[in-house]
Amino acid sequence: MELQFRNNRITRERILGAIEGLSFDQLTKSPEGFNNNMLWNFCHIAVTQHLLCFKLAGKDPVIPVTLIDTYRKGSGSADIKNPKEDFEYFKANYYKLIDLTEENYNAGKLNEFYEYPTSYGVVLGNIEEAINFNNIHEALHLGYIMAMKKLI
Repeated sequence: MELQFRNNRITRERILGAIEGLSFDQLTKSPEGFNNNMLWNFCHIAVTQHLLCFKLAGKDPVIPVTLIDTYRKGSGSADIKNPKEDFEYFKANYYKLIDLTEENYNAGKLNEFYEYPTSYGVVLGNIEEAINFNNIHEALHLGYIMAMKKLI
């Protein structure tokens, strides 16, 4: 699992690198053909990881519920009410949320798990599967961010 957490950090590093130097207007623009913007994708990644690894393990999330509701699966850019504050929150906690997951995983606190069928067609049955799937999910959204960046 150490490799999975390392890969997660590398993907987040690439995401931060992809948006580095962009203006806030660029981050919040939804290019033609896309349902959401880079800001939504950036925040959605962290929320999804936390829900997959904490909520499905029966733990209370540490991310504020309002942010979870704004960026969870099924939400969109239109749901964002405080874009600058949200961006700053997730930017400050992007790696901390991975660290928190890894610490709880290593301490055996995420072993209880509720099976979850993803919209990707994968059924998650334990925390290891959730962590592995999360890396696929984050790489997918990194791809969206990179494609959007070319269009703005």
